[in-house]
Parts: sequence; structure tokens; C-alpha cells
Amino acid sequence: MKTQAVEKNKSLGPKPLVNRLPPLSVHKNELENLCQWIDEHLSQPIGWQELMAQSHLDHQTIHALFFKYESTTPMTWIRRRREAKAITKAALPMHLQSHSASPIAQAV
Repeated sequence: MKTQAVEKNKSLGPKPLVNRLPPLSVHKNELENLCQWIDEHLSQPIGWQELMAQSHLDHQTIHALFFKYESTTPMTWIRRRREAKAITKAALPMHLQSHSASPIAQAV
């Protein structure tokens, strides 16, 4: 009976590829770089194509990284960053909110 179970397991072949993927921690640096890039481009449209092109990672890996390290989805993270930026900007005095090239605006 034991030999039948061993023979049956041999016929299953190699383990699925999913078990051979590197851990997400290998891509933590890419996530940090991607988050920095997102912060620098919040005023532009950012979708999955932009995230994948910038990080050189696939959709599932990006999603898994955000879920593991940020406890949210990428699109929710981006939306929250935009909201935080808008709140910060709204809290600034009006003369600092303009996009002029004044030295005061550049210092902020």
C-alpha cells in the first residue's frame, strides 16, 4: 500500500512553478523605488501600465507587494497619497500654493 502512494506521488511530476518563485522580500527595493516614483508623479494619471513599466514587475507581483508592505492595493495607496498631498497643499498659505518660480515656493 505504501509503494502505491509513493508511485502515485512520482507520477505527479515536479512541483508547480508557483512554489519556486522568489519571496516578495526580493522585490522590496523595487517597491520603495516605485512608491518614490509615484509620489513624484501624483499629478499625472497613473494606472497599471505605468506601474508595470516603471517597476518592471507584473501586475500580480505589484499587487502582492503593496498588500504585504502597505496593507492596501496600489490604486488605493495612490489615491490616499493624492488626498494627503491635497490636504497638505490646502493647509499652506495661499502665496505658497502657487506654482510660480518664486524663491519661497521653491524652498517648500
